[in-house]
This record gives sequence, structure tokens and C-alpha cells, in this order.
Amino acid sequence: MAEHKIFVLDDEPDIGRYVAQVAELSGVDSTYFSEPGEFLSAVESSPEACVAIDLQMPSMDGIEVLRQLSVLQFRRPIIIMSGMDRKVLEAARHFAKVNKLPVSDIVSKPARVEELRQIFQKLQGSTYLLPTKSELAEAMKRREFQLYLQPKVRIVEGLRSGADYIPIGFEGLMRWDSPTRGLVPPDVFIPLITAGHLNGEFADYLFDCAMVTLEGWRQAGIDASLAINMSASDVEDLGLADRLWKRCFGMGIDYGKVIIEVTESAAMRHPEQALDVLTRLRLRGFSLSLDDFGTGYSSLVQLQRLPFGELKIDRSLISDCIASEHTRIIVKAIIDLGHNLGLTVVAEGVEDQATLTLLHELNCDLAQGYFFARPLPAEQANAWWLKHLEAGVMPARP
Repeated sequence: MAEHKIFVLDDEPDIGRYVAQVAELSGVDSTYFSEPGEFLSAVESSPEACVAIDLQMPSMDGIEVLRQLSVLQFRRPIIIMSGMDRKVLEAARHFAKVNKLPVSDIVSKPARVEELRQIFQKLQGSTYLLPTKSELAEAMKRREFQLYLQPKVRIVEGLRSGADYIPIGFEGLMRWDSPTRGLVPPDVFIPLITAGHLNGEFADYLFDCAMVTLEGWRQAGIDASLAINMSASDVEDLGLADRLWKRCFGMGIDYGKVIIEVTESAAMRHPEQALDVLTRLRLRGFSLSLDDFGTGYSSLVQLQRLPFGELKIDRSLISDCIASEHTRIIVKAIIDLGHNLGLTVVAEGVEDQATLTLLHELNCDLAQGYFFARPLPAEQANAWWLKHLEAGVMPARP
């Protein structure tokens, strides 16, 4: 078995098998797919594989495949192939870049054997060996994952700048500080945890970290909310609400300070099960936030049935709302929609005063982003909060 793996997607069997065969001859274990659905299922199960995709397919074009890979947070090298002109290939490369997908090469079809060989050889030389399931499980046992904290603020009227802010809490974001790999970003290890069916163990680990953080805040006199992220499989776990509530109750933690964040795509994967689990979380006293709104394909009918109290506008929209009038219109529409549904609206990815002021003008409630602070280790997050207290900025009640 070759050490490296690639999945090849092309609706033309002769070409797809040809590319896969050259990959095998170059020392790369390859699997050919003619159907995008089967290909995406395989990618979700084996996120360590690289991929080669054709742009022109009748059932699902290559741009849509790239979009789906982005939803899966795919982070392995991608080869894009097409028989169309070079401009189309370059446009697809740019689309992938915007969606944080790593394109290794673009290939004009028909591709020569030697050209493909060079691509596959380069792929092997640059391939980063991903963590295994056992390595991730051991990392949890050794407590190598840490909860970093990003401030969350309420947008208020400013005396001179047009908008100011008051701290109300933090979002907890997991980071893996591996003794052999260094600091591993979540977009690398989260898909592998899902593929390795470790979501349950990881959710328990994350919640334990949250409890320790909240207990530390109680002792330090920090009255803040803490948001944590749950995956699609978490919100399909019928025992989740009872399990989390028992952890809070056992440590004497006010579960009203805990906000469970679920992405739009996760909530919509199996909305009936999500309705069950999310409603029970609300009944247990937890708050619920709909994360990354504006990037999925949700039904508004389904969304209004789910018991969320907060809606978070995705950073991709917020980062563009100053430069683009169309994006501002979309952001304003989302804020109005959220308010009309009785939801608190949060803007993610705020990076400057101009964006904060615009959001204030659009009546957005809360904000997060590098303008306030990057995700911080626990001690630095505590210092950030206390610094605002010393400056006379009193935190708002969540």
C-alpha cells in the first residue's frame, strides 16, 4: 500500500481511471469516483486523502464540489482539472483560495503522463502527515487540548468614535498544543476527530475545560458568559442535555452562563433530531446560538422552529460589509430578520473601528473579532477582562 492517498473525481471513466493509474505508478494510493456524492462521503470518512476533481460534471459541477469541501473544512492538497480554457481554471483556483481550500495544481485536460507524474511526486514531497485517531485520543488523555478565549462584546453608543463596546463574555475555542507538532489549528484536528468518531469524547473534554474555566472565573470574580461549539453529531446525541447539565450541577456552575453554539449546517443536517436535542438544552437552562449564519443552505421555516436565542453572522460577510454595498444590504437584512424573530444578533470577524461603527448604525447587538482581541489563553483572557474593569468599563450582563 502506498503511503499517500488521493481520491479522483471525474464523470468520464477513461480520464478518471487514467489519472488514478498515473497516481498509482507515482507511488500514491488512488481511488476513482464518477459520482460526487460518493466522492464527498469518502472524503468525509478519510480527510487525510488528497483530491483531484474535474470542473465539468453533469450532476454537480466542480465549483459546487469545492464549496462542499469547504463546508467539510477540507485542508488537504487539491488538484483541479478541466478541459476548458485557463481562465476558468484560474477562476476556480481563486474560488478555492477565498474558501480557504489549498489548491496544489491546476491541470488542463488532456494532461500528459509526465505532467501528472511531476504533480504527484511534488504532492508526496509536500504532504503533511495528519494525526491518527489514536494520536488524537492520546492527546485528550494527556490534556494537550486547551481552551482559548475570544472576547465577546455589546455594541454601545460611543462619545467620539460613533460606537464603543462593553465586554459581556468569551467564546471558548479549542487549540491543540502538541509536544511533537507544536500548535495545531482546529481546522486540521476537528475534521479528523469527526472522521475518527471521537466527537462524544471530545465534547465531554471540551465541556470539562469549560467547567474549569467558569469555576476559575467564579473564584476571580469574573461575571462572564462562555460560549462553546458543538458539532453536528453532538446535536444528534440524545443524551447531550442531561450529560452537560449533570456536569454543571455537580460543580455548582450556573448553566445559564453557558452558551452552546451550533453552526447553521450542523443544525440543518438532521433538523428533527436537532429540534429534540436543542429544545432539551434550552429546557435545562442553557443558551443556544446559531453560528456561521449566512454560509449554509438552511430553510427559514426550519430555523424558526429551532429554539435559538442568538444568531451569529459569519465573518465572511462582516469582513466585506464596508467595501460592498450589496453585502451591507445582506448584513442589515440578517440583523432585521434576527430581531424580528426575537434573537440577539452577533457579528463575527470585526477587525476595525469603521466596521464596529457601521454595525452600530445597523443596530447589531454584539460583536467579536481581532479588533477587541485574538483568542487568548485563560490567564491572558482574565487579564483582558480585568483591564477593562480597571479602565472603568463595566461588563454588561449577558
